[in-house]
Amino acid sequence: MQAQVQATPQAPAQTSANKKPNTLGTVVVSGTRPDVVSAIDRKSYNVANDLMAASGSIGDVLGNLPSVEIDAQGNPSLRGDSSVQILIDGKTSTMMSPANRAETLQSLPADMVDRVEVITNPSAAFKPDGSSGIINIITKKDRKPGTTGLLRAGAGTDGRVNLGGVLNHARGPLSISANASLRRDVPWRPYTDTRTRIDPATGTTDSHQDSLFKSERKTAAVGATVDYDVTSADRLSVGYNYSRRTGSPRIRETNTVDQSGVLVSDYDRIGSGSEVETNTEATARYRHTFAEPGREFTFDLRRGQSIEHQFRRYTNVYRTPAGLIEIDDQRPDANEIQSEATAEYKQGLAGGKLLLGYDVQRNSADYQARGDIIDPVTGQATPDPTLTNRFLYTQTTNAVYGTYGRKFVDKWSAMLGLRLENTVTDGRQVDTAQRNRKSYSRAYPTLHLQYDLSDTRNMRFSYSKRIYRPDIEDLNPYPVFSDPLNQRAGNPNLKPRETNSFEASYAFEGAITSWDATAYYRKTNNAFTVVSRFISPTVLLTTHENLGRNTATGVDFSARGKLTPTLGYKISGNINYNQFDGSNLGIPVTSGYSNSLKTGLDYQPSKRDLVQLGIQYRGRRPMAQGYQLPMTTANVGYRRTFANRSTAVLALSDLFDSARERSRIDSPILVESSIRRRSRRTLSLTYSIPLGGGKPETPTDLFESGADHQ
Repeated sequence: MQAQVQATPQAPAQTSANKKPNTLGTVVVSGTRPDVVSAIDRKSYNVANDLMAASGSIGDVLGNLPSVEIDAQGNPSLRGDSSVQILIDGKTSTMMSPANRAETLQSLPADMVDRVEVITNPSAAFKPDGSSGIINIITKKDRKPGTTGLLRAGAGTDGRVNLGGVLNHARGPLSISANASLRRDVPWRPYTDTRTRIDPATGTTDSHQDSLFKSERKTAAVGATVDYDVTSADRLSVGYNYSRRTGSPRIRETNTVDQSGVLVSDYDRIGSGSEVETNTEATARYRHTFAEPGREFTFDLRRGQSIEHQFRRYTNVYRTPAGLIEIDDQRPDANEIQSEATAEYKQGLAGGKLLLGYDVQRNSADYQARGDIIDPVTGQATPDPTLTNRFLYTQTTNAVYGTYGRKFVDKWSAMLGLRLENTVTDGRQVDTAQRNRKSYSRAYPTLHLQYDLSDTRNMRFSYSKRIYRPDIEDLNPYPVFSDPLNQRAGNPNLKPRETNSFEASYAFEGAITSWDATAYYRKTNNAFTVVSRFISPTVLLTTHENLGRNTATGVDFSARGKLTPTLGYKISGNINYNQFDGSNLGIPVTSGYSNSLKTGLDYQPSKRDLVQLGIQYRGRRPMAQGYQLPMTTANVGYRRTFANRSTAVLALSDLFDSARERSRIDSPILVESSIRRRSRRTLSLTYSIPLGGGKPETPTDLFESGADHQ
């Protein structure tokens, strides 16, 4: 995975805690190669000392970061808002499209990650997509002369096996970085749903569903980047990434339905099948560095494709009505392609830095669903029109943008930005002959200010205008059959949500302790909400609608430091107040507080041993049509570093087996309670061996001031 397409300030070079690096608005929080680096527009988290990074997935690591959460389906959110943009090395990717990101984050190994940037108010150099901000995953790369690398092997409960490695080679003008991984696990995802439909005319209809999803999932991934310095001023780079995920899902559901206390339906729905998803990404870059310091031109090309094929056969075996058997096949396919070209120019100007850029990106998708009803006696298949449809979609965005940043007066730094975009979309539901074309232009201004109160204290203020465009699946109007009690459908008239985001923060960075607090306010127009309506006494149709508006006001905070020379702590949390105005949909205005808290302890009895404990709490959270109940989870891990620099990590996730996402809806016509889980308690052991990099060294003290943890 290649260097950034969008030219943005890189994380500061290694700098001691009491020395400020020569980067606009950048402050190092603690030590050389610190755990957190804070810049004028972002926070960068080093994950080297997160023990989940040695044995878990990328999703496991993201879930441990301040302000970031991973839900039961594996989807990320930022400050409780799921409209977040996920980048890899500063670039969009088909692997991280909303339809694919959950499986990608849970499938790819975490040890390919060097650091993660959390950008809640991005500058205009970034695409404005993602109203809650950006999570930028920076992968490991090394251009040091010579050959270095890492080999890794691990195993755990729930069929977890992971193998992989990273290899870097640099000699003269040539630099090569490659990685490969193979990961196997068996996700265990139970789901329980109990609902009551209230109809004054016909009485109540009660339904209950218990389901369990299991699948042997295998993911193989390889990637390589080659950099070649044609001259001292010109560099050519090419990159290619490939991943393939296969699965053999097994689903078992028990469904019961009764009307006014009379049982009318009781059956098991048993499913099995196969799924294959392939992702490819090719990149090319040309960079020219001028003789004038800070003056540079880059041109990038990128093409990514994601292809997914699924097959599932379901058999309904009834107890009531007795003896009834129903069989159906479902074969959904998806083909998504992203093509992008970016040109950027930057130079010093009047004591600051000017960045100008142009970007064009075209996304296209072809979604096909086919389904058959199978005669249980003859086995003959008959096409089912309720399971068969095709949806085609294209989106093209042209953008010009610029940012200018410099230090003013003595203690003030500023970064101004403006991005102008034109977007054209075309969605076509083939089976119903529906077509929806749109074209819109928007301006996205950004502003970042920093005031240095002292060498250890600063204040920051920022504003950005953001947009979150509907996912392609959310635009397809054809009802999709989920199970006999649930259907979902897209809304072709769904408008992009637009957010104005304001932030003010205060930060202190000391030699032993650091902390910061950020107050934020987000006002969103055309916010998305999930709306559920009964289309029959037992079938619930779920779709998306635009709320009139949504506002979020809150404070998030984080702190880290040492309690003793061998015991360190970290704590972060978020408290916010959300208001949902759904009066345009006939939904009463709802509001409520939500909160979350993450705490961690790092105990290092010796330079070779590290014990880590993390606890996460998520409080009650309001939704437009209900709320989510609180949840607490805990993880613990132990790392041993040997004399040859190899490491062994033993990790236990979800220590108390308590990760349950519980939701409730209370309305005049629907009362529903559901419990969903993404995984259960798992134990894993991972062993890693470094390659190259000189003679073996004794590991440094995690809490030693100025320690190099790279």
